[in-house]
Amino acid sequence: MQLKTARGRLFLFILLLLVFPLLNHHYKIIKSAALNNVGLKEKPFFSLKRWWEGSYQSDLGDYFNDVVGFREDMIRFNNQLDFTFFNKINSGGVLEGGHSNLFYSDYIEAYCGTDYAGDNYPLNDLFKMKKVQDTLERLGKLFVFVHAGSKASYYAEDIPKDLPCNSAGKTNLKNYERISDSLGIHYIDFNSWFVSLKGKTPHPLFNKQGIHWSMYGALFAIDSLIKYIELRRSIHMAHPKWSEIEYSYKARRSEDDMEKVINLIFPVDTSAYWYPKWHYDDSAGFTKPKVIYIGDSFGWTFVHDGIMNSDSDAYYWYYFRDVWRKEDWEERAVSHDMSTYDWRGVLHDADCVVMMYTASQLVRSSTTFIDSAYKYYYPNKQF
Repeated sequence: MQLKTARGRLFLFILLLLVFPLLNHHYKIIKSAALNNVGLKEKPFFSLKRWWEGSYQSDLGDYFNDVVGFREDMIRFNNQLDFTFFNKINSGGVLEGGHSNLFYSDYIEAYCGTDYAGDNYPLNDLFKMKKVQDTLERLGKLFVFVHAGSKASYYAEDIPKDLPCNSAGKTNLKNYERISDSLGIHYIDFNSWFVSLKGKTPHPLFNKQGIHWSMYGALFAIDSLIKYIELRRSIHMAHPKWSEIEYSYKARRSEDDMEKVINLIFPVDTSAYWYPKWHYDDSAGFTKPKVIYIGDSFGWTFVHDGIMNSDSDAYYWYYFRDVWRKEDWEERAVSHDMSTYDWRGVLHDADCVVMMYTASQLVRSSTTFIDSAYKYYYPNKQF
């Protein structure tokens, strides 16, 4: 075939298109940006047994499919086409609502009550929580259960209209609060508070592209929580302070975490992000209690925005699974595994225990610590 002809040049161009991804895989001519929230297959190990079974060949094919050159770019291109022309998001659980607002389905289900676990579901858990709270109080410690804000509640008007939703009906959060009130459990409802603040703050407390409260919103919650601890323990603690807020069209940290996981080429929305220039007054005269924070991913914003600056020997027990201390986070150290960790000793030395979960986690993860603490304090009593 003559390369001087149009047919020959077209053949060469197509051949290069087919070969270049393989060349790029081996020689890294062009480096593609990694995908978010997408796991990659590891290169399988070879054994005669796995070869004869056929599992090695299958796993090797999956591995090469994941590492082929320009795979990340092709996935982004395909995702962008689906999103732009068919309003389709290729990421499990992420939905686009009104005004280009992104939601996770779990939070919508919690707001709408479609994940309702029943009237009696939380009774045993909350009875245990009350017993643990009373025990900690007798030991001179403060316990408080915090209901973190929910974007689905804050932007309820933007929830996709085709989803079944009865926000006035029964929800797990309403049930928790009803029973907590009757039992005398100490809790803070940031979810309702944030909804009541909507339109009354200079800037929104949630971003359209993220699932968690914004840095701006988190500082409102942090300041309120510190005031609660101060009141209950009759102490004076350092608060986050800011006099200036800067805006940016580039998100920081996890402010656009939902937009990242859908792996598009272009942004879903171009709204500005608002960032207070905050600091903590570290002068003398403040009390720094020993606080243990337990919760889901909403707690990371608290850690990022420095609530631990108001405490001494502060810990973050992520899902009561991983343990982080302030110095661990600052030094990017490896967390500690709860299974081999002396959490009972740390609990004994603490002044305050703050549990914080979103409504979507109430039937999933919110009582792991309570179960363990109840068994520790009441080993021979079971509900």
